Amino acid sequence: MGIVSDEIKALKPTCFGAAEVRNIGGRFYVYPFTSKYDKITKKRHKVTLRCVGKITLKDGFIPNKEGKTQMAKLKMLPKLPCIVKSYGAYEMLEQLSPDLSDELKKFFPDCFREIRSFALLRLVEQATPKQIHLLFEQSGLSDECADIATSEASVRKFILKLGTLEPQMQAFMRSQMPKDGTVMFDGTSFFTRMDDSLSAKGYNPKRSLNPQVRLLYVFGTPVHKPLFYRVLQGSVVDKTAFIDTFKASGCTDCIVLADKGFYSKPNISVLQNSGLNIKFIFPLQSNTKLVPASFYENLDNSKFDGVFTFNKRTIFFKKFKVGNDGNFVYTYLDESRRCDDMTHFVEKAENNYDEEQFSPMDVTKQHRQGYFSFISNLDISPKEIYLKYKQRWDIEECFDYLKNAVSTNPMYAHNNEYLSGLAFLNHISLLYYFGLINALNQSEYHNDFTPSDLIKMTRNIEKVTYDDQTMVCQIPKKIQEVLTAIGVDVLRKI
Repeated sequence: MGIVSDEIKALKPTCFGAAEVRNIGGRFYVYPFTSKYDKITKKRHKVTLRCVGKITLKDGFIPNKEGKTQMAKLKMLPKLPCIVKSYGAYEMLEQLSPDLSDELKKFFPDCFREIRSFALLRLVEQATPKQIHLLFEQSGLSDECADIATSEASVRKFILKLGTLEPQMQAFMRSQMPKDGTVMFDGTSFFTRMDDSLSAKGYNPKRSLNPQVRLLYVFGTPVHKPLFYRVLQGSVVDKTAFIDTFKASGCTDCIVLADKGFYSKPNISVLQNSGLNIKFIFPLQSNTKLVPASFYENLDNSKFDGVFTFNKRTIFFKKFKVGNDGNFVYTYLDESRRCDDMTHFVEKAENNYDEEQFSPMDVTKQHRQGYFSFISNLDISPKEIYLKYKQRWDIEECFDYLKNAVSTNPMYAHNNEYLSGLAFLNHISLLYYFGLINALNQSEYHNDFTPSDLIKMTRNIEKVTYDDQTMVCQIPKKIQEVLTAIGVDVLRKI
């Protein structure tokens, strides 16, 4: 019989009482033993019982049939580890976007599981590539995708590879584009330390001269989700990038709604002559010449066509036909906004905020306070135009998520390909996020909880596995009520 190391001996079970470990052919077997009194010799001698199992360094004691029978008689179970993993938030998000995984599989058959898993980890845990391995192992995602490589080096390599799949990424996003409804265009900047072709100085609201990249996004209603994006060089202005983005997105039979930074006569002309049945609404600069100066100088409110209220504010409106292309200019006066603008204007004048010197009594500038205008080829009521533009809060929420809900700042991106891959992961996170938003907005709890609230609360719903049995820890009553209201059953797979 071979030697048995102390390491193996330490794994010997105690539930059988006295037992020994025997090395037979390099394998270690456990034999319980007892003693029997011999009336002749008047001594006790050792009696070895049947083998009850084996021991390995990897798995410890493994009972055989005899061992399991003995343990059952003793009402004992082997001491197996209890495995606890984060589960609720991931299951909730996947249930609220049920088709997303299949859609990713169509365009990324070899890596859709990595895309889904890393995107969910960025949403739920705001995970960086360095953190993904540990957080993945602690989540229920690791049970479904145990073979995914999640080391920091592997994750960074994957993001870099994903960034080279630009045709597949754009094809996936175009497949999400609705054939009608409204699509909103807007852009935002992210500062970066990346030294590559996309990094450049450009305009941003903070007026910072730090290098940046530009992210141009397309958001859709009534589908209420982000649809398409492009990562642009930081120095590119929105009106320059607009047409290329519009063409790449595959928009057809829709209303295009954009911010004033996108308006130009060439852009309008391209939309009108695209042959894609595109309608548009563009805000105009306050100094636009499409509205006669005399209109502002006339302070009589009777010059307007009518008036309506919005959020307890009075909105006057005027509709002008301009040119011969079927376009209209819709001009509004918000009296509450006029008062706010006047206050801001006077403060600027008093403190010389601008290089331009002017008096607080400069009536030319005063005339335009509180006014704003849109150009559109839609021949509808001014109130409808106004309400359509107010839908823009959706895309603003999208940018708020990108800047605050995930660690999206590309300042540590290695190069353009890495930045491209990271942007796509964030986009998939956005799709899961808006799946939650849409479900919550349709429930009775839309004023009680934010999407972030639900993610935090369900993140603590854990899946427990013990002795091949899986259960979910007790779910607080209130959380269960909210989950039921948004159509989520976290016990579906258990």
